[in-house]
Amino acid sequence: MITWLQNATSKHHRTIFGFLLVIVVVSFVGYGFAGRGALGPNSELRYMGVDLADSRNRQRYYFDCQTFSLGRIQGLTIQQRIAELHLADELGIPEPTEGEVRRIARQMSQMFATGADGKPSDDGVAKFIAFASRQLSVNEQEAAIRYETFIKDTWRINKLYTTLSGKGHATAGLLKRQLDRSRTLWTTDVATFAAKDFKPTITDDEAKIKEAFEKNKEAYRLPPRVEVAAVTVSKLTADTAPITDDEIVNYGYNLAEKFKFETGKVKEQAIAKRAEIEKIIRQDRAVTGLAGQVSDELAEKFPTDATKADNAGFAQWLKDRGAVVKTLPAFDAGSAPTVEKVPAEALRAAGELTDKEWRTEVYRTEDSVVFLTLVKRTESRLPEFKEAAKLATDNWRDDERKRLLKAELLKLSQGLQADAAAGKSFAESAKARGLKLSSPAPFSMTNLPDTVRGAEEDTLQAIELAGLNKITPAIRIDNGDHVFIRAAKSELPKEAVKPEELNEFKQFISSRQRNQAADGLMQDLIPAPKAVR
Repeated sequence: MITWLQNATSKHHRTIFGFLLVIVVVSFVGYGFAGRGALGPNSELRYMGVDLADSRNRQRYYFDCQTFSLGRIQGLTIQQRIAELHLADELGIPEPTEGEVRRIARQMSQMFATGADGKPSDDGVAKFIAFASRQLSVNEQEAAIRYETFIKDTWRINKLYTTLSGKGHATAGLLKRQLDRSRTLWTTDVATFAAKDFKPTITDDEAKIKEAFEKNKEAYRLPPRVEVAAVTVSKLTADTAPITDDEIVNYGYNLAEKFKFETGKVKEQAIAKRAEIEKIIRQDRAVTGLAGQVSDELAEKFPTDATKADNAGFAQWLKDRGAVVKTLPAFDAGSAPTVEKVPAEALRAAGELTDKEWRTEVYRTEDSVVFLTLVKRTESRLPEFKEAAKLATDNWRDDERKRLLKAELLKLSQGLQADAAAGKSFAESAKARGLKLSSPAPFSMTNLPDTVRGAEEDTLQAIELAGLNKITPAIRIDNGDHVFIRAAKSELPKEAVKPEELNEFKQFISSRQRNQAADGLMQDLIPAPKAVR
């Protein structure tokens, strides 16, 4: 686990390397597939032996699903990530080499720094890890480990998909049909039904609202709620140990953004800022040392499996340590608030506290250490109707409006079709029904205007299925309006296809074939999660 990614940014941790190694090993054994079962045995959601409700299991995928949500895995779920890695294990997909991990890490963090030759550099990796550690409220060593784990996991998953999908094949006939389809220009008339103008009269029916509530009662389940106290210990022991130039330089890389160091000149500029960086190092050492002391004392004197939060000795220990205890407002587990000088990760962990596991681990801040203790926990439960009456009523009104809107759209569609069969023009029929008529410029698959682009449906496919001079069913577009489209003409451009366009299209088709094959196999091979009752 301790690889070049950590060494690149954490050489200043050598004096406490053994202590950190124990922390990392213990935390990642738990953060792998250990089970806390905080939601209780009656509400666990297990998938391939993994308790999805366990906060430490969720933590492993938090870095993947949140930090890199703009990448390939946008919309990724914990179940999908577990399934993909499980199948990669079953098929014996190996890990990438250290050199490959290094290359990918540099490439992914290129935006943070590049070398003098314009290529990705280790400086960019160091800056990214420093940035990630602040965003995740963890130390840089743990951020580096998560970064490396993400790279390895994603590389193995990509390799898995390649293995499952094979090469992917596109025949000449398929290429011609798809290419012609993508280039065809459609001339259309569009009738728009504005969502803002649909204002049906909805009268609350309490009996129906209660019936809908009872039918979907599980959706109104109240999450566990916790009230916790933040314990802050700030009495630091001043650090007097010598500080080497290597430590100054390594911290300089981590603080390059703060001090606005120039790329390629970090070493010299860090040495020039030695006095300021020394203060930061000594503060960091003092906080790290205090965190270790507090963690050791809590584990030795007040183990969670043998003591309670109301232990008299614990109260005396807090007094002796000069701890400041502040009770925080209650919050729902999984919806931790933002509290000044309390790390977000500590608050997320606090949501999982129970009477048996009544305190969190110790977390560092800039000038102190913090841990949270449980004051009160209210378990998840189904509410009575009066507790959820407003939400249930709002949901029923929304559903009722959707039902009436669907009926209105069907009525309009049937009316337009009947008028067309009777020989009336599309424009005349649309205006008679209060629809806004427009005739957008001819468009193809690649340049659909926003005024006809379906939010959930393939507009072009709907036009093709309806046929020329026929009217499509209602299509919802991104702004919530619905459109009825009549295609007046379709025309294939006479210009020859350019070689680069053809090559690009071949790559698109082959890639799509591979992805569809892999997705289909994944669905067949991976079982759905199940609730353990």
